[in-house]
Amino acid sequence: MSEQAKSPLEDLTAGDLAIDAFELLANETRLAILVTLWDSYRPFAEDTTLPFSELRERVGTTDSGQFNYHLDRLTDHFVDATDDGYRLSDAGLTVVRSVIAGTGLEEPTLEPTAVDMNCKLCGSPVEIAYEDGWVYVFCTECEGLWTDGGDHARGQLGRFSLPPAALADRTPEEIYAAAWLTTFQKLYSMIEGVCPTCSGPIECSMVVCENHDDDGICGNCGRNTRGAAQLSCDICKEWVQSPLGSIAKYHPAVVGFCYRHGLELQYGVDGLAQIGRRLDEAGSDVTFVSETPPRADVTTEMDGDEIRVRLAEDLTVLDVTERTA
Repeated sequence: MSEQAKSPLEDLTAGDLAIDAFELLANETRLAILVTLWDSYRPFAEDTTLPFSELRERVGTTDSGQFNYHLDRLTDHFVDATDDGYRLSDAGLTVVRSVIAGTGLEEPTLEPTAVDMNCKLCGSPVEIAYEDGWVYVFCTECEGLWTDGGDHARGQLGRFSLPPAALADRTPEEIYAAAWLTTFQKLYSMIEGVCPTCSGPIECSMVVCENHDDDGICGNCGRNTRGAAQLSCDICKEWVQSPLGSIAKYHPAVVGFCYRHGLELQYGVDGLAQIGRRLDEAGSDVTFVSETPPRADVTTEMDGDEIRVRLAEDLTVLDVTERTA
C-alpha cells in the first residue's frame, strides 16, 4: 500500500507559520474583523484602535463568546491588542491591502485600445489591453518582442502585472504609464536583491537562447531578442522578466550618461511622453561576448557618445566603458 501523499502546505518555504496564516483567515468572522479594523485605520493618525464592544458591534456578531474566540485567534498574528482596544498589525495591513489591490474593481477588463505611441520596431500604432491582472502592450502590425501564447500571443511589446485597483479613474494612457512605473519599481528592487512583495532574497540570471532565430519571434524562446534577464524571489515566487538593456540602465553610470544627454531615466516616467523618449533616445544594442558562462555587452548611444556595460550571468556589472565622439 502506497504512503499517503503529503499536503503541499508542508513544503511551503515559510513552513508552519504560513499554514497557521491560511487557517486563521479561513473564517468569515475573522475576515470581517480585519476589514472592520481596516475601515477604522487612518495613516498618520495617532490612534486607530477600536474598543472591544465597538468592534463587535461593527462586525455585527451577537454572540460575545464566539466573537471573543475569533478575535483571540487573530491577536498576535494579524491584530494587535492595546490598552485602548484593537488595531491591525503590519501583517494584518498587508493582508487587507492585498485583497483591496486585487479586487479594487469587479473583474476589470480593457479591450484593445489605441494609445499615443508608436511601435519602436516598425513605427505602427500601439494598443494596450487589460485582462486577468495583466496590461498587454502590442503592435498592431509587426510580431513585437515577446510571445507567451493565448489571445495576446503576437505583436507583444510588453506585458506588465498590474492590480485591478490601478485601473480606477485612469485613462488608457495613464494605465500604461502606471504599469510601466510599477514594473520598473519592482525591477529595481529585485536588482538590489530584495523582493518588493515579501522582502525575500532574489535569484538573478541571464537566459540566452542557444538556437535563436533572428528573423522575428524565435520559435525556440518566444522572444525577438536572444537574451533576457530573469529575476525571481525564492520565498514568495514573485518574478519579472526584462530586456538586458533595462538592467544596464539601472547602473548609475548609465543613469548619469543619459542625464548628461538630457534624459532622466528614473524620474518623470509617469507619462507616455517620457516613456516614449526613453524608448526613442536610449535604446540598447546587446552583444554576447561569452557563451559559457554567458556574458553580454549592453551599449547605449546618445548624440554620438556611447556607454557600454558588461553584464555577468547573474546580472552583476563586470565593467563599464564610456566613449565620447
